[in-house]
Amino acid sequence: MPLICGHDAPAYGLPLCEHLRAATETGSPLDHHTYYVGEGVERYRICGPCRNEETVTASPVCEECFDAAEGAPAGVVGLPETLEAPHPVGGEVETTDLPSGAGRVIDVAPTRGGLLLLDEEGRILLWETGARTCRELARGSVTVPDGSEPWCGREQTRRLHASRDGAFAAVVIDYGRHGEVYDLSSGAVTLTLENDGYHSDTVPFSLAFTEHDGRNVLLHRRQWSLIEAVDPATGEVLAAMPVEEESADWSGYFQGALHLSPGGTRIASDAWCWHPAGRPVAWNLGQWLTEGEGAWRNGNGWAALPPCEYYWNRPMAWLDEDRIVIGGLGEDEEEIVPGARVFDVSRAETDQWGHRNPVEVATFGGPEGAFFSADGLLFSAGAGGLDIWDPVAGARTGSVPGFVPTHHDALAGHLLALDPARRAIRRWPTSGSRR
Repeated sequence: MPLICGHDAPAYGLPLCEHLRAATETGSPLDHHTYYVGEGVERYRICGPCRNEETVTASPVCEECFDAAEGAPAGVVGLPETLEAPHPVGGEVETTDLPSGAGRVIDVAPTRGGLLLLDEEGRILLWETGARTCRELARGSVTVPDGSEPWCGREQTRRLHASRDGAFAAVVIDYGRHGEVYDLSSGAVTLTLENDGYHSDTVPFSLAFTEHDGRNVLLHRRQWSLIEAVDPATGEVLAAMPVEEESADWSGYFQGALHLSPGGTRIASDAWCWHPAGRPVAWNLGQWLTEGEGAWRNGNGWAALPPCEYYWNRPMAWLDEDRIVIGGLGEDEEEIVPGARVFDVSRAETDQWGHRNPVEVATFGGPEGAFFSADGLLFSAGAGGLDIWDPVAGARTGSVPGFVPTHHDALAGHLLALDPARRAIRRWPTSGSRR
């Protein structure tokens, strides 16, 4: 049957209100609103006058007519439905004062030996489980440059990273260029990090510790589009992305925050590309570290997730070794609403242009704030507290009001909330979600 636009073709994009559709005939596309109807994530594109109507109708059109109706986004009307499937939530939020001897703590990093603290003076302190005091392991010189101007509100801040075994730590400037790596057995600086500065103010400093073949590995952004893996003790390059090739699938991305899968077999970068659009990318980390540069030409599981205009630095978490969840529903920064999209990067489907894309296995409304994951569940840290989600059913199963975690201690099975003002750490066990 022909579509309402009169063409015998497949439906494409979101259904359009009559005024947007009619504008295609005049060649004067109208600005549009994304209208959520309140049933799941179903949504339409509607014009300004329609947003004030009690009842809105919309119909699908073909690709040619949809593209012809492409005006500028003007915002969102309504929200996607939040599904509820409540279960009892166990576990208590415990508040512990930060140890004596710590200054003003600005970041933390979990390790097997305890929690590392970074204080305002640049000291890295080890706070062992159950201890009332902490001890200094290293002291860095990384500081935010005077007079640094934030790009689009992205303030430069110091960030602490650590290897799981607690042997190494790094302090870097998110949305900046510099950092240092420390051997925590001696406190010595083993590496001074500096990226090329090309649009580095748009993304956190790309850095993560992992393990491969029984040794610690440091991943970091050497240039705007290139991640390399090095020995944190010596700086020896263990694996590198090839210098950009214009025709390569993996070229042209400004690498952002790095996210390791729970088992460390895959990694994702919260990247962006021109013009600009946020577009997270993922690849097979184990294959890269084993095969080196050649892995990029031998099919290393590279997967680029759908782009979103002007929107990156978004919530992101791996559910397992194959499924990754990213935050925000919408295809433009002006249209983003709370929600989650789950992709299986081990599976791909071919779109109408012949591109191979990861399969989107779930899409649901509700989650907002930072994302964390444990035991296949999704946790979102919104302003009002922690919400727990079943990412298969797309439903909220419980909440912990007032608890807004900032870090995940996967080794101990806790979500952590650093509260510098009250000089305290709040903890909640992720096992409480499985009661």
